[in-house]
Amino acid sequence: MTTKDLFRDRIPAHTPPVINDQHTVRALRTVIFGAQTALHTRVRDIVVGLPDQPRSGATYSELTQNAPDLLRTVIRELGRPAREIAADPQLRGALCDWAQVAAPRLLLVLTGHFDLAIGAILALGNGSDYQQNCLRELDTAATLGALMLTELGGTNGADQQTTATWDPIAGGFVLTTPCPAAVKFMPNVADPDIPKTVVVTARLLIHGRDEGVLPFLLRLRTSEGLADGVDVVRLPDKDSAPMDHAMVRFHNVRLPVDALLGGDWARIDADGVFECALPPRRRFHAAISVLGNGRLDLANAAIASARAALAGLVNYTNQRRPGTGTRMADRDAVQRDLIRALVEVYATSVLGRHIRDIRAAGTHTGPDDAMWSMLAKPLLSNTAHQTVITCRQRAAAQGALRINHLQDWIGNLEAIITAEGENQILQVTAGKLAVDRPPLRLPDTPTQQPWHIVMLEKRERAIAAALRQGTYDATGVAPGPDSAAIELATAIAERLAAQALLSAARSCNHPFARQLASSAAAAYALQRIRAHAVWYTTHQHMSSQRATQLTTELHHHYALLTSHLSTMVSAFDIPELPGPIFSTDYIRAWQDHAGWADTTFSTSIPISQ
Repeated sequence: MTTKDLFRDRIPAHTPPVINDQHTVRALRTVIFGAQTALHTRVRDIVVGLPDQPRSGATYSELTQNAPDLLRTVIRELGRPAREIAADPQLRGALCDWAQVAAPRLLLVLTGHFDLAIGAILALGNGSDYQQNCLRELDTAATLGALMLTELGGTNGADQQTTATWDPIAGGFVLTTPCPAAVKFMPNVADPDIPKTVVVTARLLIHGRDEGVLPFLLRLRTSEGLADGVDVVRLPDKDSAPMDHAMVRFHNVRLPVDALLGGDWARIDADGVFECALPPRRRFHAAISVLGNGRLDLANAAIASARAALAGLVNYTNQRRPGTGTRMADRDAVQRDLIRALVEVYATSVLGRHIRDIRAAGTHTGPDDAMWSMLAKPLLSNTAHQTVITCRQRAAAQGALRINHLQDWIGNLEAIITAEGENQILQVTAGKLAVDRPPLRLPDTPTQQPWHIVMLEKRERAIAAALRQGTYDATGVAPGPDSAAIELATAIAERLAAQALLSAARSCNHPFARQLASSAAAAYALQRIRAHAVWYTTHQHMSSQRATQLTTELHHHYALLTSHLSTMVSAFDIPELPGPIFSTDYIRAWQDHAGWADTTFSTSIPISQ
C-alpha cells in the first residue's frame, strides 16, 4: 500500500443523530471497561465508601498509618481472602483502579501486598507449612506484604549484592548485607507496629558457588518485633504518596529452607543439593516475573485517575462562569486541552484494559508476556501524569487544594512512575527486546488499518530497523542505543493504543458510540503523527498534501468530540467524589464547607444616614 493509496480513507460526511444519550454512555462504558462493567461498579462502590477522603492537618506519619486499616477493610468488604483477590486479575485490577481514584492511600500498599508478596508465593511457592502460614497472615492483612528488590547502590538485574548463603549445618539460609551498596532501599517496612512479610531478592551462595539472584520469603516483623539480625531505619518523608519507606540491612538473618521461592524451576533439598532449570543470569528475571502484574495494575490505576481528573474538570468548567461572562467550558483553549487529553485517556485506557483481559484469559503467555506490562506502564502512567497536571492547572485555585483530589493523584502518579521499575528503564529494556521480535499484535487486530495507523507502523518499523543495524539516524534525536530503544518502545506502545481503541470502537454495537470511539482513535493517532511531524517530513512520509489532510481530519474529530465531551466523560462512571469540583453545584459545596447559609448574604449595601 502506498501513501497515495491511503488517501482513499475518508472521514464521515455527517454526524448521525443521538437517539438516546444514556444508551450512548452505556455503550462507551463498555468500550472503556469491556465485559467487566458490573465488576467495576461493585468495586467502585466499596472503595468509595472507605474513609480515605483528603483531610487537612494530618501528618505524613498519620496518613501512612491509614493504609493497613484500609486494606483490611476492603478485603472484608470484598468477602474473599487476599490470595483469591491476588489470583484474579480482573478483581485485583478493578480494586487498584478505584483505589487510586477514591482511596489513594490504599493503592500505595495494594500491589506490594497482592502482586509482589502474595503473587510471588502463589507463583513461586512450594506449598510448605512455612509459606502457607505466611499466606494465612497475608490473607486478612493481619500482616502486610512487600518486596525488597532495590539496593542502595543500584539494582542492576542479576548483579545484586545481598547474599543468601546455604548453611549445611542448620539446613537453611543466612541472609546478609555484605556492603553499604547492598542495603535494601525504599521498601515500605518502617512502621514498628505493623507486621510485615517480605520477598527479598538475594544472591544464592551454595558451597562457595554463585547460583544467581533468587527470591526468599522472610517474616520481617511480627507482633513480637523484628526478626533477629534485621536493622530498619525510616527514610525521610516524601512530599506526597505517604509510605513508611525504609533502608534495611541484614546481619546473618536465619531463613528456613522453604524460604526459597523457586517455582517449578529451582529447588533445594535438606542436604543442600540445588537444582535449577535456568542458567544463573536468567534466574533473576524469572524471580521477578511477578512484577509484570504489579506494573500492569499500576498502569491501569494511573489512567483511572486521569479519567477521574477529566470528569472533575469537565464538571467544573460546565459550571464556572464569572458574573455574566463566558462559561469556562465554552472557551476554545480549555476545549482544546480537554479534547487532547480525552483522546489520549481513551486510547490508553482501552489498551490497558485489553492487556488486562489478555492476562486474565491466560493467553499470549511466553517470551512476549513481560513486554506488555513494560510497554503499558510508561505510556499509561506518563499520559496520566500529564493529563492530571493539565487538569490541576486548568482548575487553578481549585486544583491546588487537596480536597479536590488532583494533588493526591499527582503524588501517587509520581510514585507509580518509579515503582515496579522506573519508566525510562522499562522503556529501554522493552525497546531492546523488541528489536529482534515480530511486532506485538493485540488479539483480533484487523489486517486493514486506516492511513494514520499505517503511518504509526511505518515509524515503528523504521526505528526497529535502525536499531538492528546499530545506527540511530532513523530514530530521531537519539544519541545512543538507550535513547533509541526508548523511541522504539514509545512508538510500539502508541501504535498499540491507537489500534486497541479502534478495535474496541469497531466492536461497539451502538452506532453513535462507535463513531465517537472511532473518532477518538483517529484523533489519538493523528496527534501522535503530528507530535513526530519533523520525523515524518525528514523521512519523506509527510508531504504538504498529507499535512493538510492531517490538520483537516484532526479539526473534524476535535469538533465532533468537543460537542459530545460530557457524554464521553460520563462513560468513565466517576461518582460524585467529596470535592467541590465534582459537585453538581461547586459554589454551594463551598458554602456548605464554610457553614454559610444563603440567608447570611446581604442583597444590598446599607447606606449611612
